[in-house]
Amino acid sequence: MPSALLAGHFGPSDAGEAATLGAFERALPEWTPVLASSDPAATHAAHGCGTVDARRPAAMIRAAAQSDATVFAGWSIGEGVRGPRPGLRTAVAVVSAAKLRGRPTALLGISARAAGGAWERRLSRWLLSEADLVVLRDAFSARHLEEAGVRGPFRIGTDPAWLDLQDRRPDGRAAHRPRNVVVEIEARTCPPQLVARLGEALARLAAGDLEIELQPWHDPSSDGADHGLAAELAGRIGEPVRVLRPPAELGPGERSPAGAGAVVALGSHALIAAAVAGVPAVAVACEPATAALARRLDQPLVGADAEPAEIADAIAAALVHEPPRPNAVAGQIATAEEGFRLLRLLLSEGRSEEETGELSGLPLRRGPG
Repeated sequence: MPSALLAGHFGPSDAGEAATLGAFERALPEWTPVLASSDPAATHAAHGCGTVDARRPAAMIRAAAQSDATVFAGWSIGEGVRGPRPGLRTAVAVVSAAKLRGRPTALLGISARAAGGAWERRLSRWLLSEADLVVLRDAFSARHLEEAGVRGPFRIGTDPAWLDLQDRRPDGRAAHRPRNVVVEIEARTCPPQLVARLGEALARLAAGDLEIELQPWHDPSSDGADHGLAAELAGRIGEPVRVLRPPAELGPGERSPAGAGAVVALGSHALIAAAVAGVPAVAVACEPATAALARRLDQPLVGADAEPAEIADAIAAALVHEPPRPNAVAGQIATAEEGFRLLRLLLSEGRSEEETGELSGLPLRRGPG
């Protein structure tokens, strides 16, 4: 079987990572993924796949040269090298290595932050011009790339993880909305200055008899940062709170937010989990991708720099807000499938008549109007 280096948000293991890998395996069952992970041992133990250390550029370059294809899925341009995703320089080096060997390269469902310095803008332009396939996660990323001097138009897709949820859609809306809120905690996306304001907002709501549940996104064995943040928030709330185990998957399975009154999402995968569970969510815009997805799903949104009163009001509003419509969830799943169809067409070198006949295409945009 051919192998593909799959890089993005892998390690430490979490529900979003599992969904992205699941989507790749659904779309390309004849390909063997090699995951670029910041925690290769934990990722291998969780998924049983071959891994390479994403923190070691030389290892990434060797893996790209040895693989039959390289795919960056759910990755962000502008993400710092200290995070769990490969940095921009590493991505450029990896794509260069694959190109030298004549291997296909794809950037699938990626997002982009506001442009940094001149050198970062230059690297971004090179990366997107050299990759064989580029599908952005949202139109705001197209705007950021255009500002960095990257030529459009751009294919606008969605997060690849949606494809793994195509048979796990909400069965219906709950007749009774409970008075509890699940806060999905991702320390990676949460700015330090947000913690105190979020804690004060939750304390106000807890004092008004709203039940607060804190759910770290990662298991403590792989990432203790989420649990440390949960402990800090619990201390700031002051009222009794429950700390849940991390979600096992994005769908409505074990430890999902199904049945909650609302979800507070600090990351886009938490927003996806709430949508698939049929629960309304307020998105805290710690990342551009989270804000863009909240708008697509017509869910409440609050800035990461908002004051405690504004955050509390947004959470209260989510409790009476409608969850994402089933057709909006289905639309995201269909958009993810379109992205993977383009990827299959690339990896088959255009020989897949079935994909060519079914492909309807993704919208081409230069940025939001």
